Amino acid sequence: MEEAKQKELQEKYMEMQMLEQQIRQIQQQIQMLENQLMELTATSQGLDDFEKTSIGTGILVPLSPGIFTKATLKDNKDVIVNVGANVAVKKDIESTKELINKQAVEIKRFQEEMMVELQMLGAKAGSIEQEINNTISKEDSK
Repeated sequence: MEEAKQKELQEKYMEMQMLEQQIRQIQQQIQMLENQLMELTATSQGLDDFEKTSIGTGILVPLSPGIFTKATLKDNKDVIVNVGANVAVKKDIESTKELINKQAVEIKRFQEEMMVELQMLGAKAGSIEQEINNTISKEDSK
């Protein structure tokens, strides 16, 4: 195989490896977005359940992941929502659910964009793989 063809194959192979790495990263991002969507869905369901819980009911309040304390519910209409920059505001259940739904819509939109990018990278990787195979086939037939 002539040196120019060898160099071209090496370049295409390196490009293919970079594309495969990008594909893996995007797949991981898509999975993280899916996890966030599931968490938002669980939170929305939790708000529904919370709203139906009677005042005075004993509940468990998380202090950190896996650590809870017992408490008595005094208000089932409002929650405290972290809105960023260490700022928390009181919101009613319905507006909190609207906020969660907006976040879910944004995540789904971003997820769809990532899927399109993933498809484009996959197509490009397939094209490069075909070019590599064609170059090797031509060399083998000489």
